[in-house]
Amino acid sequence: MAKRVPPLSATKLAKFKPDAVKVLEQVDGAVPGLRVRLTPAGTRSWSLNIRANGKMRRFDVGRGLGLAEARLKAEELRRRVKEGEDPTAEKRTSRQKTHLTTQGIGTLDSVLDTYFTKGRGAALSTRDGQLRCIRSVFLMHLKRSALELRPSELQLSIDNHRAKVSAARAAGYLTPILKWAKRRDLVVGDFNLEKPLQDEPKQRVLIESELNSLLPIFKKYHGDCAKFILLTGARISEATSATWSQIDLKTKTWEIPAENIKDTRTLNARRKKPKQGFIIPLSLQAIKLVIEARDTEIARRHLNGLPERIQQQDLLFVGPRGAKLGNWDRWLKATTVKTGVAGWSAHALRRTTATLAGDLGAPPHIVSIILGHSNVGGQLVAGYNQSKYFSEHQQILQNIADKLQSIESGDACE
Repeated sequence: MAKRVPPLSATKLAKFKPDAVKVLEQVDGAVPGLRVRLTPAGTRSWSLNIRANGKMRRFDVGRGLGLAEARLKAEELRRRVKEGEDPTAEKRTSRQKTHLTTQGIGTLDSVLDTYFTKGRGAALSTRDGQLRCIRSVFLMHLKRSALELRPSELQLSIDNHRAKVSAARAAGYLTPILKWAKRRDLVVGDFNLEKPLQDEPKQRVLIESELNSLLPIFKKYHGDCAKFILLTGARISEATSATWSQIDLKTKTWEIPAENIKDTRTLNARRKKPKQGFIIPLSLQAIKLVIEARDTEIARRHLNGLPERIQQQDLLFVGPRGAKLGNWDRWLKATTVKTGVAGWSAHALRRTTATLAGDLGAPPHIVSIILGHSNVGGQLVAGYNQSKYFSEHQQILQNIADKLQSIESGDACE
């Protein structure tokens, strides 16, 4: 008959001192299989030897525990093992998650990549912009395991982000991605992210005194494009995507292709009629601006030893390095510093053009034509009257150009 092992006591543990070379171990007779180990460094750890699924295994109980706490944990561990649980499975899974996360697998960032390359986001024309916005607002969560993300943590990142507009956009972009990920067991939980409260958007229109300050510095690159928007009433996306193939200097027109135009029609109207291109008559001042932009680009290419010939597919407006115009926020801030005219955006230029048109006597349907709205006078009226009012469009844009020229020279502000 095996000799019974006496229970450990607090006194015995107090006398249990580390050896300089080897690891020491003592068995507790009170809880079968419970052992305490002491390393040469003085680290005390508890383990439980017990048969699980027909095999003798050692389970970790904990480190630095007192005798009473170790016994309680060991008894709970014995119960779980007898009920068929594997107490080490959770730790193994956690270690695997940590390992995969360090490799970028299973992280929020990898979920985003999958959604925008293989998921529903792959077909979005705005995917690059969405991805940049999400990564900026949720930067601290990108390398975390997606399965461990909590809605409250993401919500706090939204609430605490310094830019409310960016935070609101990121929340709107990320919510459908997380719903898509949940259906594929890539995340756990309900992510109904709330957008931060924002001030009412200001429908900013530049007044004459502000235009008088701004127009003289609308030179080259962003400045040329900004003035072109004022002269045409186009959207910023249409102006920055314009190519030389769209400009006809003989007829003095700019034809925006259908794929570059924002579709503002209702869903039913889209089904019935495909989106069409839009022809904008160019004023004398707009033609002069286009030619000057071409000369600026040729000079830039000559200075950098590049081919000077402008191709049809080349962009009408480019930056100082020949790339598509971007970072409008930085340009707007620099312009505000130079002029003191603050609180306006690139879209305010288009709104200003529409307002000038009205002030110069253009009726509402002509203002709609200038803005490129497809249903002039409403959907019902547009079904009958399909006129493009080209001559009226041409005349009012020339009037606007003359007015802007007068404002820039200071005549209109005296």
